[in-house]
Amino acid sequence: MNSANALTISRRNRVPQNDLACPRCAGAIVADDTALECDACGATYPIRDGIVDFRCHRRDYYFNPIPREAMDELTREARHLPWADTVRRFLRGVGQNPDWLDNLIADGRYAWKLLLRLPPNARVLDLGCGLGNLTKNIAPSAGRVYALDLTFERLKFARVRFEHFNPDDDIRLLAGGDGPFLPFPDGSFDCVALSGVLEWVADDQGVWDRGGSRLGKAMGAFLSFFGAANPRKTQLRFLSEIRRVLKPSGQLFIAIENRLSYRYFGGRRDHHSGLWFASLLPRFLANLYSIAVARRPYRTYTYSISGYRRLLSAVGFSNHEIYGLTPGYTHLAELIPLQIDKRLWQPPKLQGHQQFRRHSHFVPAYGIIASPQGSTGLSLAEQVAAAIESQLDLEEKSVSFTHFYTTGKGKGVISGCAGHRPMVVKLPFNASAAAGAERNHRFLKQAEQMGTLRELTPQALAAGEVQGVSYYAETRVEGCPLRTALGRSSHSDCLQAVSSFLQALNSGLQARVPEALSGEFYQRQVLIPLEQLARVSDISVFMEEAQAYFRERLYGLKVRRGLVHGDFSTRNIFMRDARITGVIDWDNADLLGIPVLDALNYLESTYRYLNPGISLAQTIPLLSHWDHLTEKEQQFLEGSYYCCGLDPSHHAAFVSLYWLRHVAQQLDEGLVYDAPALGERVRGVLKGLLQSHSQSGS
Repeated sequence: MNSANALTISRRNRVPQNDLACPRCAGAIVADDTALECDACGATYPIRDGIVDFRCHRRDYYFNPIPREAMDELTREARHLPWADTVRRFLRGVGQNPDWLDNLIADGRYAWKLLLRLPPNARVLDLGCGLGNLTKNIAPSAGRVYALDLTFERLKFARVRFEHFNPDDDIRLLAGGDGPFLPFPDGSFDCVALSGVLEWVADDQGVWDRGGSRLGKAMGAFLSFFGAANPRKTQLRFLSEIRRVLKPSGQLFIAIENRLSYRYFGGRRDHHSGLWFASLLPRFLANLYSIAVARRPYRTYTYSISGYRRLLSAVGFSNHEIYGLTPGYTHLAELIPLQIDKRLWQPPKLQGHQQFRRHSHFVPAYGIIASPQGSTGLSLAEQVAAAIESQLDLEEKSVSFTHFYTTGKGKGVISGCAGHRPMVVKLPFNASAAAGAERNHRFLKQAEQMGTLRELTPQALAAGEVQGVSYYAETRVEGCPLRTALGRSSHSDCLQAVSSFLQALNSGLQARVPEALSGEFYQRQVLIPLEQLARVSDISVFMEEAQAYFRERLYGLKVRRGLVHGDFSTRNIFMRDARITGVIDWDNADLLGIPVLDALNYLESTYRYLNPGISLAQTIPLLSHWDHLTEKEQQFLEGSYYCCGLDPSHHAAFVSLYWLRHVAQQLDEGLVYDAPALGERVRGVLKGLLQSHSQSGS
């Protein structure tokens, strides 16, 4: 709907919208059920699909990797489909690009929300919200979130996302961002978030491309470097407008690449221009280079750490906290405190190659928190620290943090100390991770009463929630992950240590009476995970054959039941001096499972670690052939089979069971969204198992 045929709002029914302002003149806004009108200039703005359309000039703007009509169809059908189906359809439309998988479903990439000082009823603006994943993640910690983007179709998609994941959160969607003003009154927000936005605000082709000859376009591109159209000046105007809508104590968060990232020194092209070394060149030369090679000006400015400080200070953001984001603000794995208040964060000194890759001048990207007058109150991380201090009856400021990691399982992990006690704090960022963290915490509480096990697991310290953020604190296990020890010790030495640990884990196992793998026991071990795979993967044509395969090989076998860790990999086992000091992440622990599955889990994860590039689809066939195992590996597994009351002749069947339970567990960790991985790890492996069984039977 354009201004010529927009709805005329009845003077009788006009309701003031005090939280909004006209993007053309900053005047007051009034509304009825179908449109908004500016009281000052008379401009009207329609409401479509629950989204206020504040676009001024670029109503046909579309920035999205999927064509508009296909995106509309996908969004319509998303209301009636499981969210995983929608994500997989989107990814098919972008050629399974992993960057879009991260954009769509990675909750850990917004772990930086823990660094913000948000009052309980905070008003947050997600400026350039895209497909809505940032808003989805920050809304539980805020009072109201405004999601603003210039592409209307993205907002419609985001709205469906919020219906799935944020039914109780207060979220308003607005299309806009192309007017001279943001559509909000002065001092509206406690926080404005710019994730991958600031570098793009000057990238408007209309500024330099007036049509005409190639020479004319080149001249327009050259001249756009000068005067008011200069990208830095455009960014400064944009930041000034953000400062206007922020409260004096509000915070601006920027996630953006570092101009001097070590990766740009020959490791990769500039993220935005696609040109080698472009960000490293002086701006004038970068512009000439881009015009000559890409036939467009260089307008996606990023900065060094000092450059960002100068840019923000120039528009009145005088207070800065800066964190390094690696390997970037997308695919985020670690947040590195750089220029911060060190009362809470006490990062260790850098050593070796880390001195370059993690140095404040050369990290790949930054997370910057800026404010005009300094923010009041505690950050969410500080609130978590204070809550832990309270639960452990510690003095104020006796909790400190050193490292902040994220995992591929939707979880943040902070290392630190509670007093003098080394500690780890786990922060689940989605429902699946929260359920796993709660199961782990409950198990650690149980383990405190389980004799030998108490010495082999972390101690649960504290748990709770602050402002929509759940936290689980536990003691830090001594030593280093076993995969690190594998680099120094032989595989055989580690096998001996793992074997001793597994025996200690189920020390009384051989005295137990074997039970038949049938009934409810068989259903939990086999049928439920098989049904989980069938619901999300295209294995329906194999389902009957798969059920027969497992039933023939496993049903009715007598097995001793015991404690199973459930993710007994080289990442979760810690060692020191060739001795296992403990095991972490008991999210999938089973007190009445089949212990040999942990032994198989360990071997399979070792294969993948020692053979980079090998996948589960390759390790399962290798592991299932007894003759392919080394003598030490055979002895290791024989001991585990005999403890469970099983004959090693059933080895291939239990490798199949390990695979089944392992991939079913991975569904909640993101596998459900990844169609190629589902095809390889589920359909491909199952097909191979069935074919192998058929050939052996014939």
